Amino acid sequence: MPIVTDYNAVRDIYRDAAERRISLPVFCAEDRETLEAILAAALKTAEAVGREDIPVIPAWTCRYPARGQMRLISACGDPVLGMHLMMGDLAAFMGPTSPYRRLRVLPHLDHAFPWIDGDVMRDFADRFASIMCDASEKPFEENMRLTAEYAERVRGRVLVEGAVDEICEAGNGAIKNELTTAAQAERFLAATGVDVLVPNVGTEHRAAAGKAHYHGDRARAISRKVGSILCLHGTSSVNADDLSRLPGDGFVKVNIYTILAVRGGQAVARRVLSDLCRMFTTEQLRELVREGTVSERVLACEDGASAPAGPRLASVANPPRRDAWFAAVRDTCAGYFERFNYQAFGK
Repeated sequence: MPIVTDYNAVRDIYRDAAERRISLPVFCAEDRETLEAILAAALKTAEAVGREDIPVIPAWTCRYPARGQMRLISACGDPVLGMHLMMGDLAAFMGPTSPYRRLRVLPHLDHAFPWIDGDVMRDFADRFASIMCDASEKPFEENMRLTAEYAERVRGRVLVEGAVDEICEAGNGAIKNELTTAAQAERFLAATGVDVLVPNVGTEHRAAAGKAHYHGDRARAISRKVGSILCLHGTSSVNADDLSRLPGDGFVKVNIYTILAVRGGQAVARRVLSDLCRMFTTEQLRELVREGTVSERVLACEDGASAPAGPRLASVANPPRRDAWFAAVRDTCAGYFERFNYQAFGK
């Protein structure tokens, strides 16, 4: 299947998911390994449910102050270059010989602030399935005005997501973290005409589960007023027991990033630690021991007495770390597909 960016086709996928009580996970990426891991998890899920064209939503931010992911794609930090690189990788992964070519891929631009990402929101609108116009840090009336202006400008071209309230960063001491009311959500939808709503139901960006409280009752109250068009941000702060309830609480879309970075980064660290004697010489390892960085156990190289410690190309080159990251992120994404009821796509 081609990358899906036609507005009506995207809207139909969202409606179908809502009717099947499926939440569409939106996995943010800031590198090629994560992007492919997202697609690989979707392919694994497609094989499990017996339907090869299941939808999958890779996403990224551009200049988002909290984490501008397109700045991180290349070492030079140019966000527009990063956008072209990620779009190019996605096109290649969906090419005619790719194993992922039958998936329906709906690229999403996340946390686009109109005053800093206006060029990308304009110039790349037709290359995305959906764009989050995030004016939530502004006062409510200005938030609605800015979101409505953008939604009107791209109406019928790209699905627009709007944030009723700001979702705070964990641990930043912010006081603007009141829960969205059903009345606020209803008013925001009427004023802006967006396709998807982001309410504040207690979650926080980059918070661990248990440190923020997800208010499912509030989500259900909002959904009864506006329909199953909600998007959850701060999913990493939701307890595992609550994740499977999200489709029934009105969330058609659920954003995920932090846990992917945590699982991927930890897998890379474990791989490096297990490979130290194949990355450093014996003298370098002894220096690390003297510094207290590692214990003397690192000197017992598993390659055997006939192969002393020293750099091995198979260990110092990037593929082993890439593969560790890829496998951890792929398996984490696959778990979310299962929790959010993707099995229903096969029925």
